[in-house]
Amino acid sequence: MTPYHVIASTLPTQGQLLDLGCGHGLLALALAIGSSRRQIIGIDHDPERVRIAQSAALRLPTTVKPSFEVGDLKEKLVSFASASLAGVAMIDILHYFDRASQQVLINEAARVLAPGGILAMREIDSDAGIRAAANRLYEYVATGVGFTRSASARLSFRGAREWTILLESAGFTVRSQPCGAVLFADTLFLGQTAL
Repeated sequence: MTPYHVIASTLPTQGQLLDLGCGHGLLALALAIGSSRRQIIGIDHDPERVRIAQSAALRLPTTVKPSFEVGDLKEKLVSFASASLAGVAMIDILHYFDRASQQVLINEAARVLAPGGILAMREIDSDAGIRAAANRLYEYVATGVGFTRSASARLSFRGAREWTILLESAGFTVRSQPCGAVLFADTLFLGQTAL
């Protein structure tokens, strides 16, 4: 239900890219297939998902393969030098964090991105009526059965306008588009740092 090839096409075709909350590595693999001039690092808190991603990367028919690490997402992001990355992806992860942590992650993404760098962020537009309700139901079930894990006691959803304002407050120029199954309210936000 996630169009990884579409998301991959929005990120720079060269330079170092970070897939924060990479899960099983599907976006990182799509990024590697899309361009051999990308150096991709995927980070996730789940060791089993990282193991699966590492195994899949070994079988890629590409010369450059993504690397994957287990770690705390905020700590890993903070560890990157300022202006050191061409792109950062945060796909379906921010609603697992409280609002203060969401702000920190977005601000840190702005800091680590080079001039003209791209943040690709997919989140739920919680103002999208019944489609947003379907997303929320899915997320509550997924966290309830342990398929996904939340960093905070409760999930923190925002509407598209609120996500846009949050990104703009970090210095990004923002555009957005629907991104996923038509039954859901998934929105891809693309933030670009100033040149």
